[in-house]
Amino acid sequence: MRQFLLFFLGLCFFVAVVLFGAILNISSETKTITILQTSDIHGYLMPWDYYTNQPAELGLAKVATLIEQERAEHPNLVLIDDGDTIQGSPLAHYYNKIDTQSPHPIATAFNLLGFDAVSLGNHDFDFGMEVLSRWVNQLDAPVVCANLLQANGIPAFKPYIFKEVDGVKIGILGLTTTAVQNWLPAENFGKLSFIDPMTIAQEYVPKMRQQGADIVIVAQHTGWTKTPHDYRSNPAAWLTPVDTWKNTGATVNENITIELAQQVPDIDIILAGHSHINVPKAVINTVLIAEPSYWGKALSKYTIQLVHQGKDWKVIDKYATNLSVENIEPLPRFIELLQPNHQQILSYLNQPIGQAKSEFVGGMAARFQGSALAHLINTVQIEAARSMGYPVDISLTSIFTNQGKIPVGEITLRDAYSIYVCDNRLFIIEITGDILRRALEKNAAYFQQVNSDNLPDSPREIIAENIPGYNWDIYQGIDYTIDITKPVGQRVTRLLLNGKTIAPEQVLRVAINNYRALGGGDYVMFTEGKILDKSTQEIRDFIAEYLKKKKTISPQDFQMDNLEIIPNIYNYYFG
Repeated sequence: MRQFLLFFLGLCFFVAVVLFGAILNISSETKTITILQTSDIHGYLMPWDYYTNQPAELGLAKVATLIEQERAEHPNLVLIDDGDTIQGSPLAHYYNKIDTQSPHPIATAFNLLGFDAVSLGNHDFDFGMEVLSRWVNQLDAPVVCANLLQANGIPAFKPYIFKEVDGVKIGILGLTTTAVQNWLPAENFGKLSFIDPMTIAQEYVPKMRQQGADIVIVAQHTGWTKTPHDYRSNPAAWLTPVDTWKNTGATVNENITIELAQQVPDIDIILAGHSHINVPKAVINTVLIAEPSYWGKALSKYTIQLVHQGKDWKVIDKYATNLSVENIEPLPRFIELLQPNHQQILSYLNQPIGQAKSEFVGGMAARFQGSALAHLINTVQIEAARSMGYPVDISLTSIFTNQGKIPVGEITLRDAYSIYVCDNRLFIIEITGDILRRALEKNAAYFQQVNSDNLPDSPREIIAENIPGYNWDIYQGIDYTIDITKPVGQRVTRLLLNGKTIAPEQVLRVAINNYRALGGGDYVMFTEGKILDKSTQEIRDFIAEYLKKKKTISPQDFQMDNLEIIPNIYNYYFG
């Protein structure tokens, strides 16, 4: 009997060990899921710079090679785009505005690559809902955007979707910045309204968890209110504590990447976009975040490891990195499919529209004075406003990029695109002298405060941090002085119209683009003015028409000395 009992107890122990081992083996079952993210493609499909007419290390065709490589190596994969997709390149403009009957090449490209979800960025609304809807309807992938509602309160797009990959349930929530309402005319949205994305995320993320999401991803097109001090030279700086980062000056309602991670529990991954920053890996409040630069220069890759617990999968580790397209060959079948569209754009841009007797210099040299390039654009805006029945007192424009210029000799449509890269329309507004002065003080914050006797060695060092070139405007119609030796807010020391000081209550009529008129770039003072009229065509079209009409132009005919910057930084750096 004793031997029997010992045998029985030993058998029970053996069975227990086996069962425990089996349970242990089940609980230790792991899986790896790969998430790939594109963002801010802005219509750049081919590895080509349409403004310089040269090959470039960018474009979805190069990203496509990386996507195909990752799919071959990691079959448990989800591909998501984070918005600002159908605006920004001449190709996007052409198929949004000119050829509206052909299949949209950006939809063709996305379908070829097999995107699983697409979210929306602010620039995707630039051409209105008809253009956006046409593109969306051609996509195979669902569009997710939870904070854009119809008049009846129903979301205009799917708020979120679930994607099951090898038994793992992945929830993808889409959000976009509400600040887009400040930059575009109301008719671009019809009766749709943008809701606070933070509130929406706090509502939907718990629902997604309750509905069984093992991984929650927020594909949100907003930027950063803070960045690490040396992130441009040191990518690892994104892993430093957020409270050591510096403020970008961006408003929270436009940029909530950090705040989402801090204030909405249960998010695993945030896909960041909008800021055009290369963020290979950031971790905020345990939330993993990356951003793949812009124009198809990189692909963000997230690797998620999960362990099986009961009926659910639990994330136990996650990692992110950005894969650069530099020296990556474009995907052959992508090139073959999209080549006809690319050739169409090259032919379109090669159209001659005029002649220039000498070069209209661009970039910083055109920003540090009342340059011929700036006043060419301002002259076009003034004449366009007059043709609309509104003679104006003032016009203002930006020099949008450092590359745009008018070359000596033949001017093509490409050059009109290069000096005005944005799809802006012309607005005629009425403002007061007080509004103008506040706008100019805001404008003058583009520069660092300097010592006249000790200027920086490089012109780049004189520019304030985190203020892009397109947020510095050059005015025509007024004579004004900006003294950058003085503190921000006290820099406009002379402001004249027709030789007389502009009074605060004086009413002025202004030619301005829609982005600035609606408060874009934090120029909210312009929203206090009255909108008198809006063009139906874009400023770039006005430029092309003007050049065709003039046939030959010379920079000497547009150079003006109405802007004085103290000290004379133009002479110091470019004289």
